[in-house]
Amino acid sequence: MSDAMEALALKAAISACASFAAMLVDFFWLLRDEVTFVWPNVRRRRLYAIVHIIERYVGLVGQGFNVFVSLRIASLLPTPAIYCRIWFVYQAISIQILLSSMEFALIHRIYALFQRNCSILSVLVLFCTLQLLSLGASAWLAIPNTEHSETCFVVKPNINTIYFGTTTMATHLVMFFMIFWRGVELPIEWSCSAFGRVVLRDSALSPLIISILTGVLVLCNTGVIQTSLNGNIIYYWLFCAMWISLGRTIVNHSKVEQLMAARGSRLSTEIDVGETSSSISESSTSKHAAVDLTSTSQVQIALEMSKARNPSTRNSLEGNGTSSFAVVKDREESPSSGSSDGEEIDPYLASAPV
Repeated sequence: MSDAMEALALKAAISACASFAAMLVDFFWLLRDEVTFVWPNVRRRRLYAIVHIIERYVGLVGQGFNVFVSLRIASLLPTPAIYCRIWFVYQAISIQILLSSMEFALIHRIYALFQRNCSILSVLVLFCTLQLLSLGASAWLAIPNTEHSETCFVVKPNINTIYFGTTTMATHLVMFFMIFWRGVELPIEWSCSAFGRVVLRDSALSPLIISILTGVLVLCNTGVIQTSLNGNIIYYWLFCAMWISLGRTIVNHSKVEQLMAARGSRLSTEIDVGETSSSISESSTSKHAAVDLTSTSQVQIALEMSKARNPSTRNSLEGNGTSSFAVVKDREESPSSGSSDGEEIDPYLASAPV
């Protein structure tokens, strides 16, 4: 290996260590919330919590192994070609496992945001299936033909990885567009609530970051960006980004959900996530109209009964009709005003928790 290649291998190892350090910082940052809000759901055997624990700890060990391999490459120790091929296969499998977990969580959330729309679900499943097939095709074509040194350092980018890069970027851009579109369409009361902010923030940032990294991968492998490090460092940062995104999506969701439950707030009540602002105002108007009609009818019934019993009180009752109506109306509206001054009601997705 030449001196220039040694310097590149050292830079790749430093990049791998930096990505691992970022994962460790995120791990200890979220550890208290994970123990408090996710582990109880593991004991209840909730699927999303089990997936999080497996992904969190196995992924951390996996990135530690990646750092070990990168340091071995930088140390210039020769490695048999078959081991290099196994290393490349391991990279493809680990990336796809993280991608599938991330996409499953995002599909579940988008499906809930669109009120369990089967057409939306079908489009997302189709894109994710194409992404999975493209990774298999890219691995089948690229791994046997990847040029690497005797230490497994990738010397030249392989254009066959473009299939994986383009489909992954397209899939997550579609997800980002759906989440952004739905976030704009949803009522401001829901989007600005604590739960709404967490859902839209985590759901939008994750596909956006993955799309940017895979876009850089495509540009490097097609020669638009000339660098010898692309095939050796993007894998570590793509692994890191998906690991952090999936972990934060689940932990933040569990945290907000359980904090709202502890306050006694109901997660699915007044403002349904599928309603637009206009439909909410229309339903609110119809509700107040119904209250007014009920109050008026009650006043009229009281007047008729009083006139039948004592005709002499007719004039006084008719004169006090307006004030009686106001009293009845105030009594009708007093429970709703009390609830608005009491606990805050935060809306929730009409779906399961991830």
